Amino acid sequence: MDGTSHKLVQVPPGVQCFVGDEARRRRLIEEAVISVFEGWDYQEIIPPLFDYADVFASRALASKTYSFVGRDGSLLALRPDFTSLLAKIAAGRLAQREAPIRLYYSGEVLRYEPPQAGRQSELFQMGLEHLGGDARAADSEILAIAAECLSALGARDWVLAVGHVGVFGGLLAGGSWEEAVVERLRARVEAKDPAGVRDVLAGVDVSTQVAEAIVGLTGWAGDGSVLEVAEAAVAFLPEARQAVAELKEVVSALKAAGLADHVAVDLAEVRGLDYYTGLVFRAYAPGLGFEVGGGGRYDALLARFGRPLPAVGFMFGLDRLALLLDRQGAFPHPPPLEARLVEGDSLGLALRQARRERAQGVRVRLADGGKR
Repeated sequence: MDGTSHKLVQVPPGVQCFVGDEARRRRLIEEAVISVFEGWDYQEIIPPLFDYADVFASRALASKTYSFVGRDGSLLALRPDFTSLLAKIAAGRLAQREAPIRLYYSGEVLRYEPPQAGRQSELFQMGLEHLGGDARAADSEILAIAAECLSALGARDWVLAVGHVGVFGGLLAGGSWEEAVVERLRARVEAKDPAGVRDVLAGVDVSTQVAEAIVGLTGWAGDGSVLEVAEAAVAFLPEARQAVAELKEVVSALKAAGLADHVAVDLAEVRGLDYYTGLVFRAYAPGLGFEVGGGGRYDALLARFGRPLPAVGFMFGLDRLALLLDRQGAFPHPPPLEARLVEGDSLGLALRQARRERAQGVRVRLADGGKR
């Protein structure tokens, strides 16, 4: 087979194809998650596959967006995420709808990933957005929904690791920080590397008290008791203190709801898309070395589109959920499909019989040629 023929029968790196039982198993996962979303009274939204490129103009997405020029000269982009699109729709088409607005989605996003990264460019995501309403109630609600999704799928020993980007932001508030330094610091905090954090801070004019609190972020992880430690350590900084108080309220609500065994605090959780402003979380389970989903609060995003509203949401990656369930032995196995063979004295008679069977809901397979 020459090179041209080889390309014709292969899919490009980063995209996928599923057939038969593979597709059915994935559909079962999708249906289970959607059933939970609808059970909490979220409405489905099917947004466009592409939009104007400036809709996705966040720093984290810009380098991963597939963009192209439309016939009218507009710069367009295939959707690299759903949240920005839903924020735009809430501010535009749904501008007259009273908040809170509860929406869910299920579909593909496309992001450029270098081939050596070993990651997919075509991702199937299922998620929801809670736009408007009381912030702590909405935060608690979306975490409870994420928990129910994992339970409904039969995943075992999962945990929701919750944090708040406001703690990190509050510790940096008032300082003169270069963007490059902040990103290096964020990376070292996320990696739970106290020595690395100290190395970054060595070249920065920052008080000892603030520096020690930033180093402390790397170790403030565990059950709710770490929030007491964090609260005392950041008491001198109003923004960081408020962020800890907000997180305490959410963790307390989840514990009261019976989710204590599935909630962990991780104040080193400071990565993610640059539009997050408050609560952030990731869902983990044994069997994978990475999260199966996550999300957070993004109170400033809708203002970009002219409708300031507090908002929070999350998503699950279908591929990651499928991989987790497979490794945990919980992958759904749909029953085998059996079709009734339909044949007749002529193609027309066979088709007539097949239509009768279908009218009764029977799965049929038309005999080759339709004749006996």
